[in-house]
Amino acid sequence: MPLPRIPSLAVLAAAVAACGSGSQKCDPSSQNGAIAATVQDWYLFPELLPAAIDPAAYGTPSALLDALTQAARDQGKDRGWSYVTTVSQTQQFYGAGQSVGFGIVALVRGSQLFLGDVIGGSAAADAGFVRGDEILRIGDTAAALVPVADLLAAAGALSEAYGPSTAGVTRVLEVRTQAGATEQRTVTKRAYSLDPVPAVAIVPRTGSAPAGYLALRTFIGTAEAPLRQAFADFQAAGVTDVVVDLRYNGGGLVSLAELLADLLGRDQAGKLMYSMQFNARHASSGSTTFFGAVSGAMAPARIAFVTSGATASASELVPNVLDPYASVALVGSQTYGKPVGQISFQDTSCDLALFLISFRLVNSAGDADYYGGLPDAGFRGPLCPAADDLTQPQDSPLEASTAAALYWLENGTCPPPPVAARAIPPTVFPRAARPTPAQVDMPGLF
Repeated sequence: MPLPRIPSLAVLAAAVAACGSGSQKCDPSSQNGAIAATVQDWYLFPELLPAAIDPAAYGTPSALLDALTQAARDQGKDRGWSYVTTVSQTQQFYGAGQSVGFGIVALVRGSQLFLGDVIGGSAAADAGFVRGDEILRIGDTAAALVPVADLLAAAGALSEAYGPSTAGVTRVLEVRTQAGATEQRTVTKRAYSLDPVPAVAIVPRTGSAPAGYLALRTFIGTAEAPLRQAFADFQAAGVTDVVVDLRYNGGGLVSLAELLADLLGRDQAGKLMYSMQFNARHASSGSTTFFGAVSGAMAPARIAFVTSGATASASELVPNVLDPYASVALVGSQTYGKPVGQISFQDTSCDLALFLISFRLVNSAGDADYYGGLPDAGFRGPLCPAADDLTQPQDSPLEASTAAALYWLENGTCPPPPVAARAIPPTVFPRAARPTPAQVDMPGLF
């Protein structure tokens, strides 16, 4: 039988029914049967499923799901977005706002591995890691360090070198600091809080009202209170324009995406925000969402979203639903391109959760299917190219993307290119072989 559906604990979740009984067997055969039935019923692309498949031929639910979604993955319509995890990991991330790991966001440029973000209070932060550190070698011990170039050259080797997302896993990392020093640091994975809103700032401007800056790591339940507080602070300071930094934000809960859109769209209250569309079997489950009137909402004259190739899902939904109504720009680089969302199907008795691509998202102007990222042909706002400058904190007015965003807010045009721009290779965010929910929504998280 299909897996039961759980409300609210889904990436861009639809409102769904409650969990079923706990009598279902937890052996791989029974789990695979439930996975197959659920996919065949709810998958957004039923035409891309195999005509026939034997669930018993696969040793794990993940292996079966990979086989079922292979054609969609080949076409770029499901790039690992459908996945199997545990209910406990799902609740830990979306509900409690916690993860298990080092607490770093890694990114690859050419043959080099850097840290784009370090989560405060994590094991990595306590060990002295900071944004901009370059990781040179990784190993189980100082005597077994492997050069990063070798790890990047072999598929899956970097994820394996970091080890599983399990408390107690210890690694030694050799680091080159921004100052040029080389250090070896030992760090042990543990549970930590993600701090979804790590930076809020009021930016003074000469001759005009201040601008607001907000960094949002991920759309999880624990982000609601700090988001509301940030906008209260903006209003108290007389902020008229806002920078929302989503450069490492891979998505999360639709309820939080809607809240952010409402907070940025006071004048749009009552207007269509977006539509959610399912496969033909569940067309009646489709819905339309309208902007709501929420306490603390603003009507910024201009909104700049700092984006990168890691900006996905809910982080693309917010600028896309505001674009038909407001003066919006993307700053940094083109987004990832995930115009679809998952429902979380869960069996709590077996600690099994299936996140399945089940619906597409369409804004009020009909813009959808932006698999190549935003801006696409239907997006009105500009993309102002800017580097992710790892030599500066994200919220610094001197950081390249933040500086470009502030320039656009002030002038309504993208800044001119610098006279001698430093060439930066395209950024790639490494992915764990079997990512946790936190690693799905925060690309490069380990």
